[in-house]
Amino acid sequence: MIDTINLKKILSEETDNNIKQIKNAAHEGLKKSLDSYKEEYKYTPLLRKIEKKFETLTPVNKPIKNLNKYSKHIPKNEKYYIVVINGSYQENLSRKPKELLVAKFNELKDQNKDQFLKTYSKHDDSKKDFFSSSNTINHNECLTFYIDKDTSLKEKISIINIIDSQNPTYFRKCFIIKKHSDISFSEEFVNTSNNVSFSNSVTELFLDENAKLNYYSVQNMDKNFHYNSINIFQKYNSVSNFHTYSFTGEIIRNNLNIKLEDKNCYANMYGFYAIKKNSLIDNHTSVDHIDENSISNEHYKGIIDKGSNGVFNGKIFVRQKAQKTNAFQSNNNILLSDDAKVNTKPQLEIWADDVKCSHGCTVGQLDEDALFYLMSRGISKKDSISLLLSAFSSEITEKIEDENIKEEYQAIILKELEGLNHE
Repeated sequence: MIDTINLKKILSEETDNNIKQIKNAAHEGLKKSLDSYKEEYKYTPLLRKIEKKFETLTPVNKPIKNLNKYSKHIPKNEKYYIVVINGSYQENLSRKPKELLVAKFNELKDQNKDQFLKTYSKHDDSKKDFFSSSNTINHNECLTFYIDKDTSLKEKISIINIIDSQNPTYFRKCFIIKKHSDISFSEEFVNTSNNVSFSNSVTELFLDENAKLNYYSVQNMDKNFHYNSINIFQKYNSVSNFHTYSFTGEIIRNNLNIKLEDKNCYANMYGFYAIKKNSLIDNHTSVDHIDENSISNEHYKGIIDKGSNGVFNGKIFVRQKAQKTNAFQSNNNILLSDDAKVNTKPQLEIWADDVKCSHGCTVGQLDEDALFYLMSRGISKKDSISLLLSAFSSEITEKIEDENIKEEYQAIILKELEGLNHE
C-alpha cells in the first residue's frame, strides 16, 4: 500500500515550497508510522480492509461540475455552513459569518500564511499514525479557518463534507482561534456516490489564551470507511468541548488528541456510539497535561447491536510539571446480543505527584429488573428497551450547553436508537 502513494506526482502538482517540505517529511516518516500500527489498530483492521477495496491511496483530483446537484445536502435550518466536496472548499455553496476567515491555504496572503505555518502540520499525529501521514501527503488543499480575538458567535457553523468519488478522498483543515473568542462548529460527512468510499480527514485546532471552542461531530457512514483525526493545542485558560456521535460505518476510526500546553486549560470529551449493521467504531483519545492546574473530563458511552464491534482506548498523560492536574475518564457499554463485542482500554501515565486522576470502564447488558418494571406497567418490550437506551444516552447529551443544539442531537440519537435490536 505504501508503494502506491505517488509522491513524485503529488509534489509536481504542488506549488507552495512549504507544503512540499511538509509532504516530503511525512513521506519519510510513513514507514516508521507503521511500526506502531499493529498495536494501535489491534482490533481495527482498517488498512487490510482498504487494501482489498482500493488499488491506491492516491486520490484522483477531478474538477467538480454541476454544483447545483449538491445543494440538497445543505441544511435548510442552518444560518452558517461551509461546504467541502472531495476535500475542496466550495465558497459559492457556503454561507459564513463575516467574523470568520475561510480560505484555501495557497490563496492566503503572506502574512496569514505565515501564521498558519506555525500551526499547520505541527500538532497532528502524522509521526505516529499511518493514516494521518497519508493525509499529509495526499491532501490536495488545506482549508484554513481564522477567528480573530474577542469574537463571540452564538450560532454554530456547520461543516458539510461531501464525498462524491470512487477513489479515496482527503479532507484537511486548520483552525486558529485567537484570544477571548467563543465559537462552535458541527461537522458531518455525506457520501453521495453509489460506491463504497474511504474518506480521510485530519484537523488541527489552535486555541489561544481564554478561547472557547465547541466542536460537534456526527458520523453515519453506512458501509463506508472513514478515518478522522482531530488534534488540539490549547493555551492558557482555554476551554474545549468535543462531542462525537457515531452510528454506522464499515469501519470508523476516530483519533482525538489534545495537548494542554499551559496552565488552567480545560478539556471536555464526550462521545456516544450506537452501532448496528455489523459496523466497527474505534475511538482513540489522548490528553496530554503539560502544565499545572488543568482539567480534563472524558466520558464515552456505547450501545453495540448484534454483529457489531466497539473499540475504546483512552490515554491520559500527566507530565512532571503538571501538578494540581484533575483528570477523569470513563467508558460505559451496553451489549444488546451475544455476538456484539467491545474492546475497551483506559490508560494513565503520570509523572506528577500532586494530582487527582481516575478512570473506569463497564461492559454489560440491559438492566433486566428495570426492563421488567417498565413492562409490568403496561409498556411494550420494544418501548421499554427504547426508554432504557434513551436514558443511557442522555448523560452525554445533557453536557451540551446550548439548548437548541442539545435538542437537535437528542433527536438524532432517538431516531438512531429506533433501528437497534429490540428482541
